[in-house]
Amino acid sequence: MAIAVSVLGTGCGLGPTKTEVCADWVQFQDPQDQFDKAGLVAVGMPVRQEGETSIYGYTARTHVVEVETVLKGEPGQETILVSSMPQTCTGGESYPDGDPLDTTQRVLIFATEQDNQWFTMTPGQGVVPFEQGTPLPFQSS
Repeated sequence: MAIAVSVLGTGCGLGPTKTEVCADWVQFQDPQDQFDKAGLVAVGMPVRQEGETSIYGYTARTHVVEVETVLKGEPGQETILVSSMPQTCTGGESYPDGDPLDTTQRVLIFATEQDNQWFTMTPGQGVVPFEQGTPLPFQSS
């Protein structure tokens, strides 16, 4: 996963300033590009939130996901833990538009492994609703 990290300083020189680490998330051109760069691609159903972890100084919610089909990678189990990659530069709020794994829908997950934990690849493109019978938007090998 390629991200660029920038530092945003706020304040006007009159006292302490707040520094926030921001990630400029890669925007994948198409689902095939995203599939090719993912460490894990799976169809599954989020079951419940199971704690939190931290990445880039933000809180990431960790979810139990029942894996239906593994399209790429080796998660090692039928039920796995996946953390939703939080947005950055939001004033400390990890999911201003909602946590994409906080759903009861079947989803397609594009994930990467960081420090022995699965994270969605990006906040906006890591989880896609995926109904039964929908054709895959990429070629799996």
